[in-house]
Amino acid sequence: MKVLKFGGSSLADSAGFRNVAQIITAQQTRSIITVSATATTTDTLHLFMETKDQTAAMELLAKLFKRHKQLVNELSIKESGSLFGRFEHMELRLINLWDSHHNSTSVDPHLLSEVFSAGEYLSSQLLQQYMSELGFSSHWLDSREVIKASGPILESKANLVASQKAWNAMPLPSNVRFIIAPGFIATHDNSQPCLLGRNGSDYSAAILAHLCNANALEIWTDVSGIYNADPKKITQAKLIDNMSYREAMELAHHGAGVIHPKTIGPVRQKGIPLKVKNSFAPEQEGTVIAPSCSNRAKVKAVSSQHAISLVNISGSYLCDTYGAAERIFGCLARHHISIILISQSSSEYSVCFAIRQQDATVAKQSLQHEFAHELDQHQLDPIDIRANRAIITIVGQGLIHEKGVSSKFLSAISSGGANIEAIAQGSSELSISAVVDQHQLLPAYHRVYAEFFDRKRQVDLFILGCGNVGKELIRQIQSQKPYLSSKGISANVRLIANSKFYCDDTHHELEHWQPLLEQSQQVLSHDKLEQLLQSGRYVNPTIVDCTCSEEVSANYADYLDMGFNLVTANKKANSSDMQHYRNIRQSASRRFRHFFYETNVGAGLPILKTLDSLLCSGDRVHDISGILSGSLSYILGLVEDGMPMSQAVEQAKQQGFTEPDPRDDLSGMDVARKILILARELGAELNIDDIQLDSLLPSDFDGSGAIDEFMQSLTDVDDHFQTLFEKARSKNATLKYVASFKDGKLAVGLQQVAAEHPLYSIKGGENAIAVYSDYYSPIPFVIKGYGAGASVTASGIFSDILQTLPHREQELAS
Repeated sequence: MKVLKFGGSSLADSAGFRNVAQIITAQQTRSIITVSATATTTDTLHLFMETKDQTAAMELLAKLFKRHKQLVNELSIKESGSLFGRFEHMELRLINLWDSHHNSTSVDPHLLSEVFSAGEYLSSQLLQQYMSELGFSSHWLDSREVIKASGPILESKANLVASQKAWNAMPLPSNVRFIIAPGFIATHDNSQPCLLGRNGSDYSAAILAHLCNANALEIWTDVSGIYNADPKKITQAKLIDNMSYREAMELAHHGAGVIHPKTIGPVRQKGIPLKVKNSFAPEQEGTVIAPSCSNRAKVKAVSSQHAISLVNISGSYLCDTYGAAERIFGCLARHHISIILISQSSSEYSVCFAIRQQDATVAKQSLQHEFAHELDQHQLDPIDIRANRAIITIVGQGLIHEKGVSSKFLSAISSGGANIEAIAQGSSELSISAVVDQHQLLPAYHRVYAEFFDRKRQVDLFILGCGNVGKELIRQIQSQKPYLSSKGISANVRLIANSKFYCDDTHHELEHWQPLLEQSQQVLSHDKLEQLLQSGRYVNPTIVDCTCSEEVSANYADYLDMGFNLVTANKKANSSDMQHYRNIRQSASRRFRHFFYETNVGAGLPILKTLDSLLCSGDRVHDISGILSGSLSYILGLVEDGMPMSQAVEQAKQQGFTEPDPRDDLSGMDVARKILILARELGAELNIDDIQLDSLLPSDFDGSGAIDEFMQSLTDVDDHFQTLFEKARSKNATLKYVASFKDGKLAVGLQQVAAEHPLYSIKGGENAIAVYSDYYSPIPFVIKGYGAGASVTASGIFSDILQTLPHREQELAS
């Protein structure tokens, strides 16, 4: 014997009924078929009873029965007379029940149970008649005759012992192949009708499987089984091929909607395997739930529940008071309020638990009444109930043996920007749950999924600025996708913005982003960034600043507080006033965000990382001198080789080595910002005004006017630089634009550099830094390399981006 259950979505229309009939008739063994009401029927019945206007209520009911009669006609059921007669009898019964309900001063739950279960009677009788029409022997069984239950009338729980007696006494015909029964319904201890809870048809099927000692139970629905996450939240969620009863029970309890939480118990008692399958794709294997499973994934799934209220009861009364917990939970039980999660402090000073938000008002009133004396005596603090909360849970039998799962779970939630308000881990260690604000659920859910199930380390990029560096960075990211994929890394450009507008990947992949940006009229604002982040679509979201905008850099602390990582080539923030400098770092620390800016000093050279390593190892830096502008290195190298200064600047500009206005480079301010950043990395609290800054151009040179005018006027300094270089050569030296930090003082300017100096040979766009320290003295530690051009800077930014990726020591889901 096998039991099959079909949900309302599987029976939504006549095509669904035909499809279900094909699945049923393909069975090789005698089967019991349990069905839900057709799609939307139960909702319509609820609305029917809630509607006070008689005319409107009767219209709803008439439409409901019209739809079912239409199904009969579309299925070409010839012997429809008796079926229509039963429909009409039921319609009259429902009208009478509506009258009784709306003319009564009290609510009769038995009456409501009869109304709300009418849909299951309609669908099961229609299916039984259709199977007979197809020539298959079938029998309609009223589930109330065999399923006995107790508890709340609309949320009853089966009495399996009493039900087994009723089943054993039931004379079922032996010559029929299919027994068709309505789900959701039962008979209460008082012999009145009752329900097994909303969506309780799964539970009905499990009870019938238990009663008949079925070989298997199959739940047929509109999804292909149980997934390791909600596919509506995680599009790449994967099907779980098999799992244990205990895992399935935990998952059902914690919000997985594919199976009813009470479904597992009856089949577990007798070791009956349960399979969840897709009625619209019957060829797919689905998910098998059994006593044990071959799937060795340590974490099977992540689930969530929303519309939760978190209740906190605290006070001295709870300390060493026997029976306090019994009073709390007994009070809630008397009001039929279910506890989803419990967390108690080790001091026993407070008890925290989660309930459904719809129960919060009743819970507060009942607890205040129960503990009125303790509240009046201030032995308890005012009962605190926080609404709009959500629960994130991971489930898996491997949690029992795996170390560090809790740490990874909680870290993932925090990295998603959520604040954890309560934590619970059952003694079975099959699940770990955390309560967060409902608005923070989606980002946290995505981060947890990525931590445990995404084989790739992922970063989602929001690129601000698409000039030379930004364009080159996007090109490098796109060209490196295959290589990164082979390394288990996914770097995704999600948004690109210029100074006016932005485009994102909501409707387009950004391989061809330039036309999209040119056509865009979308303005990027703080609110829009926060809205995008709160959508929960992004994993490891990272803003990349490729601008030189002071306005953008002023927002860094806000970006970090939103929950973004931040990678920047923009030097404005790290060379701004010390208060802003500190605020950025405090925001990064507070929100556990990454803030990387290696390209602020040496383009693609690892200067800041190397300095940090020296300091961490205990070294002390005494003196730094460096050539920190690839543009000026290139220009002065050409002049050193005999090219006039005006031509050298023009060539550097054409090569893209300078800013659009070369005066930004020639002024030395860019170099000044770099040496200030280096000094601050070494602990100096200095500002830009503390730098002795000499422009590369002579002080008496008038560099004003438009860019073209300025470029033409540069011929006036050609002789000046020729003379300077000749003097330097006469002393076996050359000229370099050098930044230095020594004895707490900063200086930037043109210097004569002797042949034995480590910076003497630096030219052609190279950057270099010489570090004198306890470990490296009198011979300095020198870092040098090419430092001019967009490609080098972009590669340095790319390197920083990859630093935001989490390091994976092991794959928990493998």
